[in-house]
Amino acid sequence: MAGDRTAPRMEKTTPGAAAATGEEAQEVFAFRPVAAEVEGQPDLNAERDEGAGEEKPGEKRHCVWPCHPALLSTSGVDSVLRSMIAYAEETTMPNLTVRERFRRTMRFEPVDRLPVIEWAPWWREKTIARWRQEGLPEHLQTNWEIGAFFGLDDHRQCWMRTVWPGAEIDGTVTDAVSYERCLPFLYPAGLAGSPYPVETLREWAAIQEKGHTFVWLTLEGAFWFPRRLFGIERHFYAFYDEPELMERVISDLAAYCARTISEFWSVCPPEFVMFTEDMSYNHGPMLSKSLFDRFIAPFYRRVVPEIERRGSFVIVDSDGDITQMVPWFAEVGVHGFLPLERQAGVDIGRLREISPRCRFIGHFDKMVMHRGQEAVRREFERLLPVMRQGGYVASVDHQTPPEVSLEDYRQYVRLLKEYCRKAGAG
Repeated sequence: MAGDRTAPRMEKTTPGAAAATGEEAQEVFAFRPVAAEVEGQPDLNAERDEGAGEEKPGEKRHCVWPCHPALLSTSGVDSVLRSMIAYAEETTMPNLTVRERFRRTMRFEPVDRLPVIEWAPWWREKTIARWRQEGLPEHLQTNWEIGAFFGLDDHRQCWMRTVWPGAEIDGTVTDAVSYERCLPFLYPAGLAGSPYPVETLREWAAIQEKGHTFVWLTLEGAFWFPRRLFGIERHFYAFYDEPELMERVISDLAAYCARTISEFWSVCPPEFVMFTEDMSYNHGPMLSKSLFDRFIAPFYRRVVPEIERRGSFVIVDSDGDITQMVPWFAEVGVHGFLPLERQAGVDIGRLREISPRCRFIGHFDKMVMHRGQEAVRREFERLLPVMRQGGYVASVDHQTPPEVSLEDYRQYVRLLKEYCRKAGAG
C-alpha cells in the first residue's frame, strides 16, 4: 500500500460544552479515522483548517412562511406518528428506535433491518395528484403523514433558505455592484430561513429524542447557490470572468452556513446535514478539478468541521454521475452522497470500490417502479450486496414519477421492507 490511509467511522465521544445542546455536554457520535483497505483511498478525516471563528448567538426569529396546521401542535404530530411506530415496533430489535437504526446503518453496524425511508418528497402536482384519484386520503398533507400512510420510517427535513422570507430579487447577479444590491435580502438571520416555526423544530427535536424520527438539515452548497444568483450560463462564465466575486459569494455563503448550523443545533440537532449541489450530469462533473479545488473546496473545509465536531456527518446531493467527484469531495471531508441516479450511469458497486466507507442514500432506479413486481425485485437484488455492507440506505434515486400508480408504489414499499429485512439479517 502507498502509505497509510484513513476513512471515517462513527465512534462515541463526549464533546466539549461548545458542542453540547443542553446545559451539560451530551454523548454524541463523532467521526474518527480507521485504516482503509484500498490503496489510494482518500483520507476522509485529514486535518482541515476550521477557520470558522468563535460562535456568536444569533437572533432567533419565527419564520413567516405558512405551515400545515398539523405541524403546529404536538398532538397533531403525535397522531401522525402512530402508524409509523406500529410498523417500527413490528420489526425492531428490543430498544432499537428509528433514530438508532439510522445511526447504526450509517456507522456500518449490525441492524435488525435497514431504515425504510423515502428521502425525496413525491411530486405534488403530478404523482400525488394521481394518487389522490386512486385512493390516497386528502387529509394527508405533509411528507411524514404520507410516509406514515405507507408504513415508512419517520424522518424530517428542514431546508434552510438563503433569501429572506417574502423577499423577491429582480434579475440576476452580474457583477459586484449587483451583488451588493442583493445583499440586504440574502443570508437570513437566526432561523428566519426555516420554512417551519422554531416551536415546530423544538417539537421535532422532542420526537427525535424519543427515537421515533430523525431530522436532517439541508443547506445550499457552493455550486448550487451561485448558480441561483448568476443564472445557469452566467454562472459558468463567472468562474473565469468574475473569479473574485465568485470567491466572495462562496465565502459569504460559508459564513451563513456556519452561523445557521450553530443556530439550528441549539434548537434541533440533526442527524446529518445535506448540501445541495447538482454539479454533475450524465457524463460527469460540470466543472474541472482545478475549479473545484479553487472555489468549492474552501467552502467545505470551512463548514464540514462545524458539523463533525457536533457529532453529525455531511451528505452532498448531486444529480447526474458523481463517480469522478467522489474522491474530490472525500478530500474535503464529505462523508456521503445521494441520490445516485441510475439513469445517469451511477453504479453503487463501483462507488464502493472507490470509497469503501462512504455513506450512500438512494440509487433505486425510479424508472422500473411501474414495470411490475419482477422488475422491482430484480432492482432490489442488484442493490442487496451493498445494502448488506452497511452505510447505505436504499431509496428511490429521485422523486417517484407520475407513471407510478398508487398500487405500484405500495408494491415497491412491500418489497423495500422485504429487502431491508434481508439486508439486516446479513
